[in-house]
Amino acid sequence: MRAVSTRRDTEGPALDGISLDIRPGEIIGVAGVEGNGQRTLVRAISALADVVSGEISIDRTDVTRAPLAARRAAGLRVIPFERNVEGLSLTSSLWENWAARGLLQRPLLSTISPSALRKQCDTALKQWDVRYSDVGQRAGSLSGGNAQKVILSREMDENARLVLAAQPTRGLDIGATSFVWESMLDARARGCGLLFISSDLDEIFDISDRVVVMLSGRIVAEFRPPYDITAVGAAMTGVLG
Repeated sequence: MRAVSTRRDTEGPALDGISLDIRPGEIIGVAGVEGNGQRTLVRAISALADVVSGEISIDRTDVTRAPLAARRAAGLRVIPFERNVEGLSLTSSLWENWAARGLLQRPLLSTISPSALRKQCDTALKQWDVRYSDVGQRAGSLSGGNAQKVILSREMDENARLVLAAQPTRGLDIGATSFVWESMLDARARGCGLLFISSDLDEIFDISDRVVVMLSGRIVAEFRPPYDITAVGAAMTGVLG
């Protein structure tokens, strides 16, 4: 991202000249009191917030004016803030939720084989250790941890170049949280870049290669390990001196 500014968004304040590089094989943690532009940041990268100036690139491809489908084709993947609202359709089947990742990139009149998609989904969910009975069951029947695994199985594929992980462990137990962390570390090891947003500073410090702090729609500080929680906390509240 280069000097990206947006209009005020429905989900938070406008971004004000955000510049941020996420390198391949790097996890960037985003710290900040909730409501300081983190949602707008994810929405801008995901083509959901209106960028008025600046540039967004994914794997050296300029996607500033590109729709979400083109950004996904360039390698963008999103683990959204609200898994049961933005991430899954709870009344739809597991295979329909999983298959959504590829439907955006298909030609409008291309043939879709539900039986093939069901088989692919079944294979993927087993690989990701999702506990389910049948790919035809509703997504709303799963536990929070298994629901998040469905999203991970859809978004953390081999073609992912940039993953936006927004509060991916919120509401999960220790076992599911560890699974999410391991998945993120595996993606990093494959050369994927990850933007990790969390309200838990401890997990941001544990998993991030760098940490940036957002305040009122701006990045106001950047830190590298070892992290100083006092300094990060001061940046989050605007007390930088």
